[in-house]
Amino acid sequence: MDDGWEVHYDHRGHPCAYTRAIARGGWLHIPGLARYRFEANGADLEAFPEPGVTAGVVREGYFRVALPMALLAMGHEVLHASAVRRAGSVHVFCGASHAGKSTLAYALSLRGFEVWADDAVAFTRRDGTLTALPLPFALRLRPDAAEFFRPGGVRASADGKTEALRHQPTEPLRIGSVSVLEEGGGAAITQLRASEALPAVLYHSFYLSLAEQSVQRRMAREFLDLVAGVPVFRVSLGRGLDRIAGLVDDLEQRVLAGSSAPAPGGGE
Repeated sequence: MDDGWEVHYDHRGHPCAYTRAIARGGWLHIPGLARYRFEANGADLEAFPEPGVTAGVVREGYFRVALPMALLAMGHEVLHASAVRRAGSVHVFCGASHAGKSTLAYALSLRGFEVWADDAVAFTRRDGTLTALPLPFALRLRPDAAEFFRPGGVRASADGKTEALRHQPTEPLRIGSVSVLEEGGGAAITQLRASEALPAVLYHSFYLSLAEQSVQRRMAREFLDLVAGVPVFRVSLGRGLDRIAGLVDDLEQRVLAGSSAPAPGGGE
């Protein structure tokens, strides 16, 4: 890429996208897919596909990456996360690709929760409260998870995953909790102190450009307020989908019941 583009890396350290902030907007380049141009006022977003890329793949890139980047340009913050709704709040599950965000959201939907987001959760300040913004999404399951749950009425998405449901939330909601998902080890849930929660959550944030100090200050302020005002948990999914039922039981009791308070900054 030429000068002025920032490199974004996946969780294995490989370059996966490039962004460029410009006056009143920005650009996103996903190699092998398309370039997207968006405006900070939200008025326009254009896609320029690479040769041979179908409209469906470009559309998925828009919902999963370009739209979150456009929201950043508008002054919001975005987490790489799924979310479920319970009553008037949403519970957020952030993690790397293949960490189990969609799997966990779908498992909770079988317990009566509403899946509220997949892959991106945007939030902003409204009336002094950090509030999650409704975004259109299609929840997709990896083949092994689709086989485990055997959901009805599913279809293959453009990237070969199983699309379990498509949804458009209609109203902004307060954030009830944030969970950081980790693979491996035994299934476990630990509430984090604010000092632990901040770097854990920031690691899963989208960003357009970190070159401007005003953007850095905004992110620091919003994420500090998030971990100070919302309980944050580290959730180890363990190995094997057969453990998901027990983990969901624990999540319902310890995280999703709405009784937890943020952990003190200096201790558990």
